[in-house]
Order: sequence, then C-alpha cells, then structure tokens
Amino acid sequence: MRFSTSTFLSALALSAASFTQAASLVKRQIVIPTHGTTVAPADGSTITPGTTFPFNYEHANVCESGYSPISVYLSTSPPTSADVTNAGELADGSFVFHFGDYLIPNFGLPPMETPPPATLPAPTLDVADGTTLYFSVVELYRDCPGNIHLEFGLETTTVVYA
Repeated sequence: MRFSTSTFLSALALSAASFTQAASLVKRQIVIPTHGTTVAPADGSTITPGTTFPFNYEHANVCESGYSPISVYLSTSPPTSADVTNAGELADGSFVFHFGDYLIPNFGLPPMETPPPATLPAPTLDVADGTTLYFSVVELYRDCPGNIHLEFGLETTTVVYA
C-alpha cells in the first residue's frame, strides 16, 4: 500500500491537532460542598484597616489527614468554586487580599510550618467604608478515599469594611 505525500501530511496534521487539543485539557479541581466553618470573624463583623480582628476556623478535615492546609482571602464579590484553582488557591482577580496559607494540625500532632494565627491584620484597601466584603477560606483535602488526590472546600462569610 502506498501513501501519497498529501495523505501523509494530512494524517500528520490531524495527529498534531489531536495531540494539541489533548495536551491543553487540564483536569479541573473538585470543590465539594462539605467545608469547615469560620467562627471568627462572625458573619457581618466589622473590620477596620490597620487593626487586627479575631480569626478562628473550624476545619472539616474531610479525608482525616494529619494536617489540613487552608488559604485565607478577602474579596469584593463572593468567590465560587470556579474561582478555586487546581493548586487550591483563589484565582488572581477573584480576591483583593490574601492573608496567607496556614497548616492546621490534627489528632494532637505538633504544629508545622505556619499554623493559623488567632488574629489577622485588617488590610488597607481601595474600597469605600461600609462596603461588604467576603472573607473566604479554601481548605485542601488530600488523598481522599476513591483515589481522589485533591479536593477542596470553600467557605465564605461576610465582613463590613469600615
């Protein structure tokens, strides 16, 4: 069987297009409805720039990991699961301030890296006093049953900027 040059080039182009499309597909993250609860700041609390406010997050630890990573943000609109990246962060542009990434120890394990602080500093933002902001925590769940390597919980509460 003989292939003409044009048949070969057509097959090559089709293969390259298929490979390019397959390479551009990225598995989306899994954001599940189960998540922890922000105890402080309480929903509707006021935060004032240049001061600190209490922070307390009761994590879900869905996969019963030794440590629970969380990331804490402030946004001008409520983030959605589509804003959570595959790395477990909120996507650039979906938040106005990132307080940091913290590691919560479970089962009496000693703290590692950066445990969550009891207070957080209220940032100075370019928003009007009285603006409702969204205080969000992204919790990462590792190695869940069913060979799911990463899942995320997204919890959001409102705060008033004054």
